Amino acid sequence: MFIPKPGRNSYCGPKDFRPIILTSFLLKTLERLVDRFLRDETLVSKPLHPNQHAYQAGKSVETALHQLVVQVEKVLDQQELALGVFLDIEGAFNNTSYDSMCVALASLGVERTIVRWVKATLEGRRATAMLGNLSRSVAVSRGCPQGGVLSPLLWCLVVDELLARLSEGGVYAQGYADDICVLAVGKFPNTVSGLIQWALGTVEAWCVRLGLSA
Repeated sequence: MFIPKPGRNSYCGPKDFRPIILTSFLLKTLERLVDRFLRDETLVSKPLHPNQHAYQAGKSVETALHQLVVQVEKVLDQQELALGVFLDIEGAFNNTSYDSMCVALASLGVERTIVRWVKATLEGRRATAMLGNLSRSVAVSRGCPQGGVLSPLLWCLVVDELLARLSEGGVYAQGYADDICVLAVGKFPNTVSGLIQWALGTVEAWCVRLGLSA
């Protein structure tokens, strides 16, 4: 089902609508079980990056904004310089490859049976759209279904690698779903600009490797 995105001047193109998947209750139940297992078992010992704020209990857009404001206030108190960049991963849910999601699951030590089930569920999809008496069905080659129970967690697992890599490089990185914030802090403008350039290059290389764009 295609839901119109709010705030659009017209609804003439495919990007003016949000495709929401309609799946069976049986599949949703299985997805819920896998999602609960991953959150209550796997992510307890190997948690997501602490700066991820979407699709997690006790976190929201308010906690993301609060954490970012705290970082900026620290910079002001220490009389340092800060340069921030806000990025949106274009079509994150629609364009993420199946392999990247499975690699993210495997890197957490998830049982191979679960990884194979997730991949089989994603690969075996066909999307059908209907308008009046007309219908069109196509095979889906990538992406996790928007509106799927397991989809938000799968994306969080994929983007977690990027947040970890940015943080290890000396910049502050924060994520909320497909939105990324990068904050570089330092005493000198050349240092700050250099860190941001490195961060943007890292994001670009990561997106290219996964077939995404920011």
